[in-house]
Amino acid sequence: MSRFPFPLRFSIPVILLLFGSVLGLVSFQREVSRSNTRTEQEISQEAKFSASQTSGLLEYQYRHADGKGAELTISQIGTAPNIRLALLYDENNRVIFSTRFELRNRLIKDTPASNQLSLIEKVRQTRSGKIILSEDEQTLMAIYPVVLGSLSRDILPSRVGVLFLEYNLADLKAQAYRNAWERSLVYSATLALLCTVLWLFFYKTLTLRVAQLVLASNSLAQGNLNVRVNLQGSDELAKISNAFDRMAEEIQNNTEELHKKQKQLKQALYSLKETQSQLIQAEKMSSLGQMVAGIAHEINNPVNFIHGNLNYVEEYTQDLLSLVHLYQEHYPNASLKIAEQAEEIDLKFMIEDFPKLLTSMKVGTERICEIVTSLRNFSRFDESDLKNVDIHEGIDSTLLILQHRLKDTLNSPSIEIIKEYGHLPKVECYAGQLNQVFMNIISNGIDALLELKGNKIREIRIRTEVKDSDWVRVAIADNGPGITPEVQPRIFDPFFTTKPVGSGTGLGLSISYQIIVEKHGGRLSCISAIGKGTTFLIEIPVGLKS
Repeated sequence: MSRFPFPLRFSIPVILLLFGSVLGLVSFQREVSRSNTRTEQEISQEAKFSASQTSGLLEYQYRHADGKGAELTISQIGTAPNIRLALLYDENNRVIFSTRFELRNRLIKDTPASNQLSLIEKVRQTRSGKIILSEDEQTLMAIYPVVLGSLSRDILPSRVGVLFLEYNLADLKAQAYRNAWERSLVYSATLALLCTVLWLFFYKTLTLRVAQLVLASNSLAQGNLNVRVNLQGSDELAKISNAFDRMAEEIQNNTEELHKKQKQLKQALYSLKETQSQLIQAEKMSSLGQMVAGIAHEINNPVNFIHGNLNYVEEYTQDLLSLVHLYQEHYPNASLKIAEQAEEIDLKFMIEDFPKLLTSMKVGTERICEIVTSLRNFSRFDESDLKNVDIHEGIDSTLLILQHRLKDTLNSPSIEIIKEYGHLPKVECYAGQLNQVFMNIISNGIDALLELKGNKIREIRIRTEVKDSDWVRVAIADNGPGITPEVQPRIFDPFFTTKPVGSGTGLGLSISYQIIVEKHGGRLSCISAIGKGTTFLIEIPVGLKS
């Protein structure tokens, strides 16, 4: 059953009022209908009697050639109450006498009875009177035949006229309406008094007590577990009150016990999450730092050996080439076997290309040295001391580690890195932890860009600048799909992730927030809009205070 939209203190009097109004209206309509019907019946009987008597009197007067008497009869009947018009037509449908002088000698079509012409003819033929009611039920008409005599050649009476009487019912019905209205007012007043008594009874025994139950229920719903109703009596509401009080007491006891257990669980869960987060961070960073440092060390030794010996190789090569040139100058006509060997190895091309080959090898080893240096910079996770470092070196080292994810592959298009570096001073910070923040945020940006569909250019823009002379700001922005407003407030919560199961732990941004805010006293914020991308703002002081 659907919920009733109004409270009982309003609904009960409204229902009683509606019931009384409907009952009064029905009673009033019924009384008016009865009064109208009674009025119509009374006037109909009166009209039938009056028309019958008048037609008989007129016939008598016409038999004795008393025209003056017939005129006087019509005049007198016109003065009767409720008769609006009296007409006497001859056999040719012409008015002989009328209560309205201007209608005399007119044909029936020129009188108010013109629309009853067919009925008048029928009355004349059947010599039987008719009583009819107009369509608007405001007028009653009596049409009766009157024998006026006979023509000279006729033996029996052949001149049949018609008496037309028109009764006005409007005033009578108006009076009946007023009488019915007065009776209905008395009835309605009595009914209103009865409804008031009933409402007071329901208000005392039902509405007030239900209101107490509702108030107690709302109070209990708002958390007031001490509320009780305590209604007295043996009726159903009192039983509901007792059941409510027992339920409230049970809820109070269970809630107190639940709060104790919930507090214990929250404390245990928080401790577990903190421990797990620290263990995961320490293990991951330690493993990554050791791996990167080991790779850098293993690569660095042979590369240094190669790079250091390339200078000697270049000197030896120049000496050998000088010796070959000198030999060609002094012995231009070499033996056939030497000439064939020189042609086979393309000695001229070898002399030109070999210095270039050494130069490219030297450039390659220098590039490897740069990569090793970047790996060493990035691998400083285990360094616990504060150091003044170049923020740009940390960002570049992070981009180097993630280079394989930025390149164009079969499954994903390339991602363009746009650097907008400002002139930054060296910052006192935990370099390894700060590199971890860069790694987490840029990795998330790459993940977001990989979700884009179509041929849209994917880019990550990194902008650095000095803020307020003693702060450094790093803005890392992507043009990915953005983060919904519902998710944004939770992105720094531990273990919160929108990635599929197995693709993320939900710790990256939480750990980054701890590193920036708690370890460095800085600020980490996110600005994002659906379809416009996401920007992470990292702000840390230049000099870290204890």
